[in-house]
Amino acid sequence: MKRLALYVFAVMVCVCAVAQQGEYSITGKDYHGTSRVYLQEVGFGAKLDSAEVKDGTFTFKGQTNQTRYVEIITKEGELMGQFILEPGKVSLSGNNYYGKGAPLNDAFTNLVNEIAPFEKLYYDGKLSEDELSKMISNKVVAQVDAHMGDALSARSLYYFNSYIEKFTFKDLYDRGSEGLKAVPGLKQLRANYELTAQTEEGMMYKDFAVEYEGKIQRLSDYVGKGKYVLIDFWASWCGPCKKEIPNIIEVWNKYKDKNFVAVGIATSDKPEDTKVAMKQLGIEYPQIMNNQGEASEPYGVTYIPQIILFGPDGTILRRGLRGPDIKAAVEKYLGN
Repeated sequence: MKRLALYVFAVMVCVCAVAQQGEYSITGKDYHGTSRVYLQEVGFGAKLDSAEVKDGTFTFKGQTNQTRYVEIITKEGELMGQFILEPGKVSLSGNNYYGKGAPLNDAFTNLVNEIAPFEKLYYDGKLSEDELSKMISNKVVAQVDAHMGDALSARSLYYFNSYIEKFTFKDLYDRGSEGLKAVPGLKQLRANYELTAQTEEGMMYKDFAVEYEGKIQRLSDYVGKGKYVLIDFWASWCGPCKKEIPNIIEVWNKYKDKNFVAVGIATSDKPEDTKVAMKQLGIEYPQIMNNQGEASEPYGVTYIPQIILFGPDGTILRRGLRGPDIKAAVEKYLGN
């Protein structure tokens, strides 16, 4: 019995030693068109390691005493994948940005796969956007909360942040690790929410200036001049934006002669592409063209569409309007 106890103790010591070593192996395949790749932590920039690519394959091996949210960058500067650096074997493929084969990476992939059928229901018109957002938010928040002590929190929050309500995001971010707070996209979103606090509902509008074809376009060309103004941050390449255009056209046609104007703000879009989309979608209301961030920053716009209703004096009445809420908001102030 004593001998058995000593044997069990010896096994436990060996197991603990292996766990403390934190050995990892990262294997990538189908990475063609480059001869070297770099492993670096997202948000910190410093390269952790490099590997030669032979016949589209590379391998990183090492030890880590902590989990990290990392990415693979080619020597040409192309992003080839993001995953969690953790003890264990992680495999990646050139056409798949998810790492797999180790517990935290598999947990993230499982979450993505679990959400995918609900996204299909949404795109098939069988699930509303609000229902989809709430479902995804609940699952993501639960995973982030459960993994505040490791890098899965940063990975999940970054990937699904557009589904997370603002105040929930701020709470998760503020409670996050140093690694989570360093992720550029999350860091910028948190800063943008501070800007948004200055343009919440009930606040006065903030003006901006966007140059196009030698002319300066300002929000104040429309807002604060005695009319209700519906502003739509959108782009020709944005599917959800195009989905909202018919709702905006409906209220524009109904109220354009009743102290109301709709204005599109073409965001991160080439003017020629904006014009083609306008013709295809039947957009006739005014546009502020060529917004490359000048208009977005004051309103903390990190994703589009972002639809805002202003009152006659420039007060922000509603933000984040989508679907039937657009018509309902306008009708509230201008009647049926």
